[in-house]
Amino acid sequence: MRRFATLATLTAILLSASACTTDKNADEEATPDDSTCKELLGESGLNWLEDRTGGKARLKVKEDLKSARALFYRQVENEYPEASKYPMFRKATVCRSRTGATNPQKELEIRVGPSFFPFDTDFDETSRSGEKTIETPVNSDVKLVLGKDWDRSTTLYRVYVTCKIPGTPAQQANEIPIEGTMTDTLTGETSLRVHYTHLLQSAKVMADNFGCENKPVVPAEPPASVK
Repeated sequence: MRRFATLATLTAILLSASACTTDKNADEEATPDDSTCKELLGESGLNWLEDRTGGKARLKVKEDLKSARALFYRQVENEYPEASKYPMFRKATVCRSRTGATNPQKELEIRVGPSFFPFDTDFDETSRSGEKTIETPVNSDVKLVLGKDWDRSTTLYRVYVTCKIPGTPAQQANEIPIEGTMTDTLTGETSLRVHYTHLLQSAKVMADNFGCENKPVVPAEPPASVK
């Protein structure tokens, strides 16, 4: 079974790793087919994006759901039977939207991959950097977490979904769940509920496509307490 240090220590490691491996301003080559973005956002998400950007947003897909699933399985399988203390997982960029090349930093991005944190991590803890993360339980399979991205200037919306893949021990679903993340400097949306609703829509599509043996239930909306 994996052993973990405090959330603050892990957050520091995770932020450091993200800063080294993530280049949000890089104009990465994208898969021409934008159907993955459309599937993840759904009709309501696409309408929201069009309304918030005046129809100017462009959808890009770096890795489709099939590729994201293969990456998730490969990394989780490599963690067993002797999982490392600090696994450095890579996430697939499954959807990115920008309004134009003149402001590449203005974007909405959705990524998915194995979680660095177990599902039962208590996220309601202030890290050493002083950043506060806020956890919102949804059900026994799903939780939402609000915090900051690696640069500590961008809001990071996270969803965790337990996902037991074939051939791994039963505890894998808790120890390495799916983590979906969304950052949004594009739309100007200020509602947490709106962001979480679209993130949950994406998480449901991910979970349905990843073949989770435990059949996690991902609701269409966040709890009523989320405004």
